[in-house]
Amino acid sequence: MNTDDDFAEQLRARVDAAAPHIPVDTSVVIPGARRRRTFTLAAAVAGSLAVVFGGWAGVSALPTLSEGVAPASEQTPTPTTSSRSGGTPCGTAFALEETDSPDIEVQGAVVAGTLDPETGGFEWGTPGPTLFANVGTTSEVPEGPSDGLDRSGVTTMLVGPDGTVAFWTDPERQLQGEATDGSGGTWPDGLYDAVDCRTGRPLTGTYRAYATTTTDGTGGGETLELAPVSFELGSGQMAGQWPDRVPACGRPAPADLLAGEVNADFDVTLDPGVDLEDVRRGLHVDVTVTATGTDQLTGRVPQALHALLVDRDGMVVSRLYDPTREEFDSGATFDVSQGESFSAEVYQWFSSCPDPDRYENVRAGTYDLYVYTVILASTCPDCGPGPRVAVGGPFPITLQ
Repeated sequence: MNTDDDFAEQLRARVDAAAPHIPVDTSVVIPGARRRRTFTLAAAVAGSLAVVFGGWAGVSALPTLSEGVAPASEQTPTPTTSSRSGGTPCGTAFALEETDSPDIEVQGAVVAGTLDPETGGFEWGTPGPTLFANVGTTSEVPEGPSDGLDRSGVTTMLVGPDGTVAFWTDPERQLQGEATDGSGGTWPDGLYDAVDCRTGRPLTGTYRAYATTTTDGTGGGETLELAPVSFELGSGQMAGQWPDRVPACGRPAPADLLAGEVNADFDVTLDPGVDLEDVRRGLHVDVTVTATGTDQLTGRVPQALHALLVDRDGMVVSRLYDPTREEFDSGATFDVSQGESFSAEVYQWFSSCPDPDRYENVRAGTYDLYVYTVILASTCPDCGPGPRVAVGGPFPITLQ
């Protein structure tokens, strides 16, 4: 049996082998893996992002489906109408009425890929016969170390070109099983056959995705559009690809960042009405993103931009990327040239530098806040998206 150290080395090796990739802090990931039997690394095809799909939160009290469920292509096509509540959105027309809860934030994405029943791993990057609905809620304003997304109470729907619901996250049809390799691992929560509920046949083409909650604890809820889901080859890319050189927690901030001389593709400004003098453990704020270069840039707006804190000695004291949550795009797109802008949000937990024994918030004090994130953008319709840096700051901020 592998020890935790062996597991950590294997994880680092697999992450290092995927390029470009999102940096993964194994000191945080591995304790998360211990809390559940499931730990899945989605190692996509070469050139795709490597994303850890761990089990930090899940749907509770779900009925267990029989293991070894036949793939959609082998099932007799029948419409899906089951729902424990007695109703179903399948085949109904859907028009977005976006609502914003004052207490919760919905984040996440639905991706198409392939489940490996032997290991319980889910691989995305090339569309496959399985959907992973990794959509859930977190607090509207970060208030402590994130423990992932709570997927209970969230319904996610895919809507076809005709405007009707082709898929929804019906708990009765969620795939559940145990890895057959003897590891004892279970499949990740949120897996479904990629089947059109109206016809019982495999989903094809591209679908708009929406998420809605029934309650946020105060009687309200949130409804929003997510990144679309495509079964076309070449789809599946989410959020930004982080470059090798980023401001690292516990190290001096780059001189060009402190001097305001980063060769950035986008300039980020905060909502002028935000109060930065009484911030708790994180920040959620509207921002304006303005193109600074001469290229026309198109892409999808990230659900959240990242930010970091720098102390008076010029040291980075917070993690730029929090590995307890994944990178997600929104359903909104941008198409901007020099001087043109689009709206986005910063959503960032202020977590202290990695420590193998604990995971804590940055201590109270006054810092400089910098927005620093990577956005995928294309310069022409036939060009593949490439990483573009968005930077803003410094903005004086006081943590209480």
